[in-house]
Amino acid sequence: MIPCPILCLPLVLPAADSIEDLYARFGAGFSTSSPADFTLTGANESVLIRQILQTFEPSLEFDGWNFQFALGEKLTENIAFEWEVQSLQLDLDSFTPTTNDNGGGLFPFDPNDGSVPGFFRLDGASGEFKALALTANLHFDYQFGESGFGVYGGVGAGFSRNTLDLTVSETFFETEGSPAGDSIDATVPLATDDTWDFCWHWRAGVEYEINRKSTLYVGWRAADYGSADLQGSGPALTADTIEFGFKQSF
Repeated sequence: MIPCPILCLPLVLPAADSIEDLYARFGAGFSTSSPADFTLTGANESVLIRQILQTFEPSLEFDGWNFQFALGEKLTENIAFEWEVQSLQLDLDSFTPTTNDNGGGLFPFDPNDGSVPGFFRLDGASGEFKALALTANLHFDYQFGESGFGVYGGVGAGFSRNTLDLTVSETFFETEGSPAGDSIDATVPLATDDTWDFCWHWRAGVEYEINRKSTLYVGWRAADYGSADLQGSGPALTADTIEFGFKQSF
């Protein structure tokens, strides 16, 4: 559980020299998780998700939208401090399990031990990953003369509340290699409770200053939201985002 003082941090900004030092930033973007990070290889035979998914290295990929709102204060001409709230909402895009050597299904246990009673076939999967992150950021930008164009970058760290849902549908054939044999269909929903974890991100891109107070920007954000306890397995929750947004000074 996150202490109340931390949840109240966005209400506090360093004392600004003038109202012109303050700004608000609104952003959105398209995000994808990294299959290389979001794996369940940490689960072992005693973990429920390993038994349900009946595979050793399932890889899941999510995609969806990312929304951000930040309040900032200019510390110098090019550096600013921000409090940012970020909402990430991703749906399952692909689920790639490890199949057996014959490609005929998913072995329920290690096929090398000689005790495989049958095999599973993956019929479908759906899921959702959501994160609500609160971070303290350092923001940097630089304008190229009077052209209006410039570059920006930033880093941030804080806490994220993560929720993960996954539903897997499988068919188990009692006779190995014989789809005509007896079969059992199963649909199993898995979910996590809201989990708070440390998160961080970096971002960089280009911007265009419409006037002295208004700026448009587009860039790239890479974020690590920590992990979630999914039935004893803790997959790393990372996402890359193509972001775009608008910054308005007061």
